[in-house]
Amino acid sequence: METNKTNRNLAVAISAAFIAAIAVFVTIILPAEFGRDPLGTGRILGLSSVSTTTADALNSQLEFHKSDEVEFILEPFQSLEYKYLMDAGNGLVFSWHADGELYFDMHAENTTVEDTEESYAEGDADQAMGVYEAAFNGMHGWFWENRGFDTVTLRLQTSGFYVLATEYRGGGSTDRTLAPVFND
Repeated sequence: METNKTNRNLAVAISAAFIAAIAVFVTIILPAEFGRDPLGTGRILGLSSVSTTTADALNSQLEFHKSDEVEFILEPFQSLEYKYLMDAGNGLVFSWHADGELYFDMHAENTTVEDTEESYAEGDADQAMGVYEAAFNGMHGWFWENRGFDTVTLRLQTSGFYVLATEYRGGGSTDRTLAPVFND
């Protein structure tokens, strides 16, 4: 009699473990590992995107990695643009900080399609930082304008895969050739 009860308890425990394993597989493992989400739990738990990460996360570049650090002085109501010549898919890590609020517009101009410009972020701020990936071949960067009555100092630091930098100010432009980070 005792053996029958023990065997039944063991069968119930094995069945429960099997059902729990299937539930975990369907609700967590399928969405996270295989991109299959039959119950929608992967989307709710944020697991669906895990399966989309692949070896394609590596993005090899043809351009050498460069770094740039510049400082600009903007008198009251003065503006400037500073852009990088970048190919589609190239990345740029940036951080800028000003000692006063500036109007900014981060945008890009496509060099392969005439009169194509796209704005990514604009507003008033004294700093911004992030990572940018060029959507197309062209000039990518910022327009800043001091709309106040005080002189503002702006510092920009970038690192990425760009050919050169160009400053546009006062109706003219100045190109800056930047050396690769590892210059033998």
